[in-house]
Amino acid sequence: MVTVYIDRVFVLNSLVDYLLLLTTSRLAGIPLRRVRLALCALAGGVYASAVFLPSCAFLAQPALMLPFGSVMALTAFWRQPKKLRLTALFFLLSGGLAGVLLAMGLMAGSPGMFLGRIYRAEISWPVLLGATGIFYGLLRLLFARSVRHVGGEIMEITVNIGRKQRKVLALHDTGNTLCDPVSGEPVLVLEQEVLYDLWPPEISGIVRQTMPPEEKMVRLHSRKLGSAFSLLPFRSVGVPAGLLLAFRSDRITVGKVVHRRTLLALSEGPISDGGAYQALWGGERRGRYEETAASDPLAVPALEETV
Repeated sequence: MVTVYIDRVFVLNSLVDYLLLLTTSRLAGIPLRRVRLALCALAGGVYASAVFLPSCAFLAQPALMLPFGSVMALTAFWRQPKKLRLTALFFLLSGGLAGVLLAMGLMAGSPGMFLGRIYRAEISWPVLLGATGIFYGLLRLLFARSVRHVGGEIMEITVNIGRKQRKVLALHDTGNTLCDPVSGEPVLVLEQEVLYDLWPPEISGIVRQTMPPEEKMVRLHSRKLGSAFSLLPFRSVGVPAGLLLAFRSDRITVGKVVHRRTLLALSEGPISDGGAYQALWGGERRGRYEETAASDPLAVPALEETV
């Protein structure tokens, strides 16, 4: 008679599912939503435990396990724009882990028995927790810096204009030194199409037109819509001097820190070649710049005060 320890099956599968979901997030460079990932992993642990119950033995069929795994991954990454790719990456990591276990079984000389013991969690609590700790350490060692891109980390930033808001993924690029010429605060560079739905249609219609930034400013001011806009000088590789159309937001939220009246430098084209992020942020992630722009007497009025 084979003895199955349901509690160990639940703990082992929950921990492994959580680490696989966490590693997927780190590899993709998306914000880590640990609570959501943990809840989905617990659901995976419940499913793995239910497989060994007599009344739920049908759940062990691959035709049901694969859809459940897909639903679990899709739920974990539901708020991400490329959730299908993230789900595929999750399955690739799961397959890689299965391959490692199979190789270990072959090295032990009895792959069937080895995998069976892992499947039924026929290991002691110290070994189970120790193996999980080692697995987590390896993931941290291999993937801790996988979200780094040319000097930065991908983060989520919320942009507020009036009563509307939009969440965007931004690269924390320490090499981006673009600053507000008045207050000296960092400027958020983002794709202008992100803001189309946050502006009145008349403003969006002007900004989306293909023309130099200074001509857009002329048209905005001619219609008395340009109070929150300005021209921002910049330099970059291949561009010794140029101008960007900039907009004064009501606030942006970086993590748990609110940066008020931050300038948004508008990019007409995509910022990331692969679409991994839509903005660049060169400021601190917390603390330093909070609330400073709100007290700036030269700050441009917010959009909701001018239109």
